[in-house]
Amino acid sequence: MASYNKLIAFLKEEQNQNFLLIAHERPDGDTVSATLAMRRLLLSINKNVVLASSQGVPEVFKFLADWPDVKTDFLIGDFDAIILIDNGDIKRTGYSKRISLAKKKNVPIINIDHHPKNDIWKIANINVVDESASSTCELIFELYDKLSILMDHEIATMLLTGIYTDTGGFQHANTNAKTLEISAKLMSMGAKLKTISSNISNHKSPRALKLWGIALKRITFLPEINLNYSVITRKDIDDAGAKEEDLAGVVNLMCSIPGDHATLLLYETLNGKIKGSLRTESNKIDVAKIAAVFGGGGHKKASGFIVDGKLSKTEGGWKIV
Repeated sequence: MASYNKLIAFLKEEQNQNFLLIAHERPDGDTVSATLAMRRLLLSINKNVVLASSQGVPEVFKFLADWPDVKTDFLIGDFDAIILIDNGDIKRTGYSKRISLAKKKNVPIINIDHHPKNDIWKIANINVVDESASSTCELIFELYDKLSILMDHEIATMLLTGIYTDTGGFQHANTNAKTLEISAKLMSMGAKLKTISSNISNHKSPRALKLWGIALKRITFLPEINLNYSVITRKDIDDAGAKEEDLAGVVNLMCSIPGDHATLLLYETLNGKIKGSLRTESNKIDVAKIAAVFGGGGHKKASGFIVDGKLSKTEGGWKIV
């Protein structure tokens, strides 16, 4: 279980005033929400805070309060500490070179996360990590509780958003009694579950639906390795007038096919790389091990990786070239 004592002591030290919070690249609901909520916590104890996300905030999460405060650039020398929130590994921050430079300059690094042990642990001065938590937002909730800081409905909605997205709307196996208990407390504090579900699960643009249709049409099952996969090319995204973020959630829908199998969605990014998203509902499969083969990582049932290349159609399916 995560230990909060070192972090709380660090936050209470008067000389620690200026904080940089970093969400991971291709931000999801958990990293966006946890980062926004952590900012509110630090502001409540009179700290100065800058939020950073290398790719900004996806449109789908712009119903959350404070999202315009997220920056994409910063000067590394301006901070007394850097807090990495839900990052999984150093590459995923989108700012690995700057963080390494900060470490060389002895800027304290704080890691708040629910991913398995990774390279951030080696450089972090403080690790607040709990792999059993459904989301990093659960850890931020615990921090509010331990510091006896009250939440308004905006903060509660932020934290419930992170839990909702990382549990697939409370459908994934990481939804447990504690997750539901925390969610109930957040709703009692004014969290807007209807607003969250309307914006995330029940609001898809025509371009997103068109893209999802292409991905679903291309689903292929490889029985020899128990894998369902699909692909989306850069041309598919451009032709639909869509963005990469419009693909959020499609791999979870693909994973709803019954059986002990893994699900993989491959799509081409703007910078000549291919992003792979892996999911499974099977207790017999660890997709984090699959992702690790390609230099990625994540959780046992939800992981990802990025490789160089392009997707090319063949007679038998698709390959990476």
